[in-house]
Amino acid sequence: MAYDILDVFETFNLVLILVAFAIFTRLAFKGKSLGNFRFQLSIFLLIWVLSEIPHIAGSLGLISTAAYSDIGLYLHAASMGVFAFFVGWRSIKIATLHPNPPTGAVAVHKEPPRGIKG
Repeated sequence: MAYDILDVFETFNLVLILVAFAIFTRLAFKGKSLGNFRFQLSIFLLIWVLSEIPHIAGSLGLISTAAYSDIGLYLHAASMGVFAFFVGWRSIKIATLHPNPPTGAVAVHKEPPRGIKG
C-alpha cells in the first residue's frame, strides 16, 4: 500500500497542531488572570493554532472547506490583531514603568556594624 508523502506530513502536522493546542490551553488556564503575560501569550497562540486547523483538515479531506474557505484567513487575521494589541499593550506598560533609582547614591546605615563580640 503506497502512501502519499504529503498526506503523511499533513497528518503529522495536524497532530503537532493539536498537541500545541493542548499545551497552550493548559498554559492559559495556569495564567489565571487577564493581565498575566503567560495568559495573554497563550490566548494569542491558541487563536493562531485554531487558524491552522481548517487548512490542514481540508487538505487531508477531513472536512469540506468549499463553503468555509476563508475561515482560516479570518482566524489568522484575528490572531494577528490580538498579537498587535498584545505587543502594543506590553510596550506601553514597559515605557511607563517607574524610572530606575539613581545609582550614584551611597546607602548610609543607621546602626553600627555588628562585629565579633568578645
